[in-house]
Order: sequence, then C-alpha cells, then structure tokens
Amino acid sequence: MTSVGTAGGYRVAPAKLDAAAAELGTRAGAIATAQKAVAGEKVTATAFGQVSASAAAATTFTKTMSELGQKLDEQVKRAQTLQNGLTAAAAGYRRADEQVAAMYRALMPEDPLPKAGTTPAGAAASGTWANEIAANRTKVSDALTAEQDHLKQLQAAGTDAGAISASQRKIALYQDILANNRQILRFDPAGNGRIAELVGNIEPGTRNVGLFVPGVNTRMDNFQSYADLGQSLVAADPSGRTAMVVWADGVFPQNAVTQGPDASYAQTMAPGLKSFGDELRGQVNAQTGGDATITAIGHSYGGATVGLADQQGLAVDRVLHVESAGMGHGVWSPADLPASQAGVQRYSMTAPLDPIVIAQGNAWGAEWTGIGHGADPDTFPGVTDLATGQDAAGDTQWGLSAHSGVLKPGSDSWENIYGVLTGGHLTPAPVAPAPEGVLP
Repeated sequence: MTSVGTAGGYRVAPAKLDAAAAELGTRAGAIATAQKAVAGEKVTATAFGQVSASAAAATTFTKTMSELGQKLDEQVKRAQTLQNGLTAAAAGYRRADEQVAAMYRALMPEDPLPKAGTTPAGAAASGTWANEIAANRTKVSDALTAEQDHLKQLQAAGTDAGAISASQRKIALYQDILANNRQILRFDPAGNGRIAELVGNIEPGTRNVGLFVPGVNTRMDNFQSYADLGQSLVAADPSGRTAMVVWADGVFPQNAVTQGPDASYAQTMAPGLKSFGDELRGQVNAQTGGDATITAIGHSYGGATVGLADQQGLAVDRVLHVESAGMGHGVWSPADLPASQAGVQRYSMTAPLDPIVIAQGNAWGAEWTGIGHGADPDTFPGVTDLATGQDAAGDTQWGLSAHSGVLKPGSDSWENIYGVLTGGHLTPAPVAPAPEGVLP
C-alpha cells in the first residue's frame, strides 16, 4: 500500500493510489492490445510447407496462440480489477478524511476567526468568486462521478490505451481538486473541457498576480501540467505575495500543423480572456487597493490569444510571450494597439530553433485568409527580448524540446518568467554579433 510513515503507523496518500491506478490502467491497455493481436493470429494448414506434418504444426501454433491470448486476457482483467480497487480505495480514504474534518468543524464555533497572517478557505476569493468556487466544486464532483462511469465503459469495450489514460488523468484531476479544496473559477467538462484555477491567494498583502494562457493541445486531461507551473511560481515566493490564475476557459486547437496557424481559435477566445481580465482586475483592486501588478503570460498559441486580448484592452500591467506564435492576428506594430495599452510592459522569449519561429511574423498571405498570428514578439518595438538559456541540467535549450521545456522550474527561462511576474531580476537575450565590417 502506498503510504507515508507517521509516529503512530501510516498515513495513506490517496494521490499516490490514484497514480498507481493510472499506471495499472496504462499497462492493462498495452496488454489488451497485445492480447487482441495474439488471439487473432491464424495460420493456414500449409503455412509450414506442403509436408504432411504442416497441418499438425499449424494446429499446434493456433492452439498455442489461443492459449496465450486467454492468459493475456486474464492478466488484463486482473490489472483492471486492481486498478478499480485502488481507485475505490483512494475515494474511500478521501470520504473518510472529509467525514473526520466535518466532525471537527462541527465542534468549532461558527465562522471562527483566522489566525494572524492566514486566510480561511474561500476568503481569498471573496464576493462572486467565492460563490463560483463553491458552485464549481459541485460541478467537479458531478464530473468525477460521470468520468468514473465513462472509464468503466471504456475498459469494458477494450478501448485503446490512450483514451483510457486520458480518462484516468481527468479522474485524478477531479479527485485532487476536491481533496485539496482547489479554487476553480471556471469549469465545463464538455468536449475537451474548459477550466480556470486560482493558485494561491489574492488578499491585502498580494503584490504579484499572473494570468497564464496555454496553447495547442490544451485539454482537461492535461490541465494539471499547467496548474503545476502556476503552483511552482506561487511556491517560489517566500513572502507569499504571489498568486496565479491558470486560464484554459476556451476551445484550443488540437493539431499544431492543421489548426495551429488558424487565427479563429484565438479570435474566439480573446474576448472571453479580456472579460476575465477585467474581472481579475476588479478582484485584485478590491483586495489590494490597487497595489498589485497583473502579468499576462501566453505560451505558444496562448501568446497569440493574449496578444489579441491585449489589442482589445486586456487590463494587465505586463505581457510576457513565451515561445509565442505571434503578437496576435493583425497586430504588426504598436499602432495596432489601443491607447489604453501604452503603459503595458512587454517581454518575449523564444528558444533557438524552436519550430514556432516558422509562425512568428509570417503573414501567411492576405489578412482575410484568417491565417497567421501577426508580428514576431521577439522583435516587436518596445518588447524586451529575454534569454531562454539553459535547462535545470545545465544544457542549452533549443529545438522542439525547448518549446515546453522553457516552462520547467530550475531552467533559466523559468527564472525569467518568475522575474517578469514579480518585477525581479531578468536575463536579456544575447545580442547577435553584427556582420563583419558592420559597425554596431
């Protein structure tokens, strides 16, 4: 059993049980694929030649494959049984924890005063956000039940391992949200899913608030990876003055080649992002008296979405483009931005040889085609170009792996993201040497 030792025995970690269940599900899917291949393997009576023993050999081979297929099927069922048991056990421990917590809350006076310097659950999102968080918690609980039923159907139908793994990741996300009282501001599980989460607290002492928008392939089943980025940035501030909103409340393109160049996704999401930015600004000003800065961070296609919201007057103090597809469809110069954005500080970073450079600054033909994402953020007037540098292992970041690698804690790029967010130290991109014989 996955557990953590304590003085009196063991404390079960439901999240570890969920991870073990997900791994079993993946293995079951791989075994099921092999089982189908083996069980369907047939040979003709002459497969081993025209000799008289060929028919007998073919029969023996077919029998052996059939028996192997049956054994593999038994292994699949066993793995699925263990997986379901682990999932049920994790849910049971969580219910028990909630019941114990409820018992203790019942012994406490109503509306207890928080300790100095702390914030009671939900207080960080006062007003309308507190109501939305409570309503979304119910939605997540309902989505968890529905997804658990969906997973059983996928497993019974022998669906491919990819679909099963995606379902398991969504279940793990929903369970973690409920178990840790995460602050979900937007939630809709339909289709690829839409979600926005507040990480950390927006309170009187808050000074830095980030608004992160991811890019291509964003779905509910991989949202946790972006939430992890938000958590890493919040946790890095020892003063506790930083909060992050991870915003995936839109329909994102799911194919970088066929859908990535299409501006329509960003054009559809940008008004919603701008509206959410207004709401965020209201919450921040109400809690901090206007003493906190807001930084919009757009990664990949998310940069193009942030860029269009910026063109529509996104209420932020800073904008950071990270491996961004562009400044936004139709944004080619500062003249394409409204006067309200004149004071916004803008930054950009792109790792060398990241394939995203093909999209940056490419007009893709006439504007009416709806293809392309405007100017290259790295060279846009007024934008500070930042270094992506090295990853946590000390290797230079470049190429396709750098596209998402720049978001990983411990890298030079992550340090620059944190620096923009908090108004701290920044490392500019190295200046390319001038051609020989040309004065700088």
